[in-house]
Amino acid sequence: MNTDESKLKAALIRKRRIELNWKQEAFAKSLPMANSSFSEMERGMRPITEELYKNIANKLKLPTLTTEWLKEQRFLMDLIKEKLYFCDYKEACSLYKDLQFKDELLNNSILFLEYNLTSFIYNVTFSNNKETKKVKYLKKYIDCLDNTQIYQFILYQGILEKNLHHPSKALDYFQTLFDNPYSINYFVDLLYYQTAICLIQIGHLALAHKYNNNKAENLFKENDNFKRAAFSQMHEAIIYTHENHPTEAGKIYEKLLKTYSQYLTDQDINIILSNAGNNYVNATQYDKAQNIYKQLKPGWQNIPEIFYGIAWTLLQTDQHDKLDEFLKYSKQYPKNKFIKDMLEIINLQRKPNNEKEIETKLKACEKYLNREGSSEGMIFIYEQLIQYYETRSIVKQVKYLKKLNELNKRGMQYEQ
Repeated sequence: MNTDESKLKAALIRKRRIELNWKQEAFAKSLPMANSSFSEMERGMRPITEELYKNIANKLKLPTLTTEWLKEQRFLMDLIKEKLYFCDYKEACSLYKDLQFKDELLNNSILFLEYNLTSFIYNVTFSNNKETKKVKYLKKYIDCLDNTQIYQFILYQGILEKNLHHPSKALDYFQTLFDNPYSINYFVDLLYYQTAICLIQIGHLALAHKYNNNKAENLFKENDNFKRAAFSQMHEAIIYTHENHPTEAGKIYEKLLKTYSQYLTDQDINIILSNAGNNYVNATQYDKAQNIYKQLKPGWQNIPEIFYGIAWTLLQTDQHDKLDEFLKYSKQYPKNKFIKDMLEIINLQRKPNNEKEIETKLKACEKYLNREGSSEGMIFIYEQLIQYYETRSIVKQVKYLKKLNELNKRGMQYEQ
């Protein structure tokens, strides 16, 4: 038995003993074995003979699994991670369902940590939940994880923080991996990619460009990961938007759609078009924004930020009849509170004598976003408050100008 397998078996024994409410001393006595020797064995400090392990496994009701079965499950978990890397989410979901059917067997095998790590990676990919229990569980057995597993665990803890809108916390995890003397194929690609997104979010655009354009995109192309290569270019365009170069950003959007559209789903294209539309809305180039929104594919209503972009464009181009029609149309689709408030504010903007109501709603919206811990829509709110106070010569706009300078995005879609 190799050292890694011995440590995993020791960890499995301890886990299962605790689950079955066996006291360590009582279990050691049942073997029979000195408690001190059993304690050392459980901590991986004493080797476990095959005969002793069979005896322990029988008492703990652990399943008898063949080497071939374990090998197949390892392959399946590696394949799920690979499918997630290549954004083949449909296949990843199908494979993960197959894996879940063996939940009890896997949790009572030496693959229990690899299974929980795979579940953590899968759940982080599809959910913004905190995954607190899973993180604690894996941290508890961190000494039993190999270098590859530790790398993946740290990376996805960072991605989880990024998903929860905590880019600075995410970068702390990512920096740990940059300080490592080794890298892991596929996962180092994601490290550069996710780091670039966080750097865009906190405004470190030059460094984001370096990690995104010079590192992540090239690695994705080398591995024929065209979906993520396309989204790397999208992030490059987002950088140009934040640097107030909408024309350069527009060229990138146009090029990436021509190059990668055949590899993208309609939803992927809609995310890219959403950002392209925001690029022109930010630049007050509303004719170009309209041309972008005309290219949206079916299902675009699943991206709430697009409702804001279209509504704001219609407002600024004085298309009031179309705006009325669009606002009525938008009510049938689910949106978060922020997008609903933005649409209502846009509606109030064109009507006289609504200044106080607009101010009240803007402040309520600010409180909601602060409570949610999200800065996704704050730029819109701060810009509107600044405009409101400037037109009334009220010095409160200085406070919001300062806050505005701390943010650097408006409804940008960073997913994938």
